[in-house]
Amino acid sequence: MSKLSGRDATFMIDQPFSQYMSPRTKEQFEVIREAAKDKILQASLELFGTKGFLSTSIADIVEKAGVSKGLMYHYYSSKEDLLRALLDLLNEEEASTMKDVFTDDPATTMENMIRVFFQTMRDNFEQWSFIASLSMQVEKFDFVRDLTKEKYGHYMTLVENLLTQLGFENPSVEAKLLGAIFDGIGYQYLVLKEEYPLDEFEKYLITKYCGK
Repeated sequence: MSKLSGRDATFMIDQPFSQYMSPRTKEQFEVIREAAKDKILQASLELFGTKGFLSTSIADIVEKAGVSKGLMYHYYSSKEDLLRALLDLLNEEEASTMKDVFTDDPATTMENMIRVFFQTMRDNFEQWSFIASLSMQVEKFDFVRDLTKEKYGHYMTLVENLLTQLGFENPSVEAKLLGAIFDGIGYQYLVLKEEYPLDEFEKYLITKYCGK
């Protein structure tokens, strides 16, 4: 996650108070503010993924982020508010990534989607842990449930259209099958990690759905 992976200015919020006594510009304060928010979001991502949303306390988050409760509540009014911000950020990053996926060729687009899925698994393990953990508690939050249904419907329509163009006999069922395969791979990877044959499955799915 590019926005959560640490900014050049993150060190600024760890400096002694005396470092802030000199006048600062509006831009400098904005950098400090964003750095603090990034630390809170990164800590939340890790804790929600490992401990679960319900089991993570505000005290856990501020301790891991290295910020005060006051600063935390300055940016986020509650743990639910923080969850919304985290989901919004993930959606923004996902939308940015997906811009490079689509092409005029359905086979290439499908291949790009498959490769993005597996690359996300490799590069953003904490992000996937968070999503998997949250999916087990989806019925506890109306906004999470609604977002999940919306995204599922969007991706099923997208994949079904691609499979139709690729000539699959039953694209609707095939799209749901591919979604279930992705889910299964994701959950198994959480358990087995580096022992899981991600490369093997990636090649298999590209061959099966893209003919490559």
